[in-house]
Amino acid sequence: MKKLFISLALLLCIAQAGAQTKSAADALKVLEKAKADAENPKKGASPATWVKLSSAYLDCYDAPIKTLWQNASQLEVKMLLKDQKILSSEQKEVGGKMFNVDSYEDKDLYYDENGALAAWVIKQPTLKESDALAEAYRALLKAQELDAKNAQGKAITEQLQGLQNRYVNEAMNYYTLGDNKSAADNFESVLEISSNPLLNTVDTAVIYYTAYTAALSGDSERAIKYFSKSIEIGNDQNGDVYSPLAESYKQAGDTLKAKEILAEGFTKYPTNQGILVSLINLYLESKDDPSKVLSLIKVAQQNEPTNASLIYAEGNVYKNLGKFDEAIAAYKKAEEVDPNYLFAPFSLGATYYEQAFELQQQAAQEMDDAKYAELNNKLEECLEAAIVPLEKAFTLTEDKDIRMAVAEYLKNVYFRFREKNADYKAGYDKYVKYIEDNKQ
Repeated sequence: MKKLFISLALLLCIAQAGAQTKSAADALKVLEKAKADAENPKKGASPATWVKLSSAYLDCYDAPIKTLWQNASQLEVKMLLKDQKILSSEQKEVGGKMFNVDSYEDKDLYYDENGALAAWVIKQPTLKESDALAEAYRALLKAQELDAKNAQGKAITEQLQGLQNRYVNEAMNYYTLGDNKSAADNFESVLEISSNPLLNTVDTAVIYYTAYTAALSGDSERAIKYFSKSIEIGNDQNGDVYSPLAESYKQAGDTLKAKEILAEGFTKYPTNQGILVSLINLYLESKDDPSKVLSLIKVAQQNEPTNASLIYAEGNVYKNLGKFDEAIAAYKKAEEVDPNYLFAPFSLGATYYEQAFELQQQAAQEMDDAKYAELNNKLEECLEAAIVPLEKAFTLTEDKDIRMAVAEYLKNVYFRFREKNADYKAGYDKYVKYIEDNKQ
């Protein structure tokens, strides 16, 4: 996704106006005159007047940062803004990324780890009472309405294109700063302008980005609309659109439609791993049609034979079917493929433990002493077999919740054998203490 966004190759320009710099003050003067002309009955009848009004709004939008550009170095920016004082500098984490932020009176500038300008936020809009871009667009629509002879067609078209670019840049800025809802709003504005008869273009990339950012923001309805549109116009990203579209339907509560979408994508792109994995996960979550899940898993494994998570998924299906031996074999294979894949030893140990629990249930109902002894021996074999994979799982993770779950298993197993030898007793004491020390 990052590469797709970078491919837009547009300068960021969030400009909501800053403290009254000379540039902003000059833009406001021009705007006031343009507004007065638009309100004049005679001048207001001319489309050119509304084109000038739109331009004035765009100048207000651009005023605070019109000398800056995305990827400018921090040194270059400081030179350009040498007359503006930096009030503070600090590090901020946004979306898992660290930024160095220089705060000015009217704006915050965000620099990435390489010292390049990545985004900015304008804190003091010049037009506090209105949205400069929205007003610019309304002025252009008015100009278009009045331009019966198409005398201003070229000027209006150029401004529409410039307005599109600003909305794209605004969307990119919000995306960088983790505000995906606002990013989706601005991408959608680009699409509205694209549909204007003077442009009449279909921006396939922006349709996809609108869907993508809408999905990230949890807006499943909008995500469904634009992911579906992407597929409709043939921009399905070689099948990659189907999984997030299905996920959006799932988030909207329509699991059946999600399955239909993934099945459609699988038919069209049988080697697309994202579709396969999404299908597998969806069927596992819904506990539906295990035989179909297994066939899908086998296809996925053929495409990625060294993907431990797919072998692990096979084990989960068998486990849900109560086929412990097959599940254990799958978890062992997943661990062989990737010794550091946490969920293989964790699930292997847990499966041995659950198998032991079932044997205990059977033994409790058994009246024959010989059969009872046999079941009891198998039970203890399963519990002992659980120790090594569970101990490994405990060492593979630092996640407290997972460690607590593993510790509970191991405490119970070692309790069974605590009088058998000193090592088992030490294991029991260790995990009792760990659980006590880490209770919330």
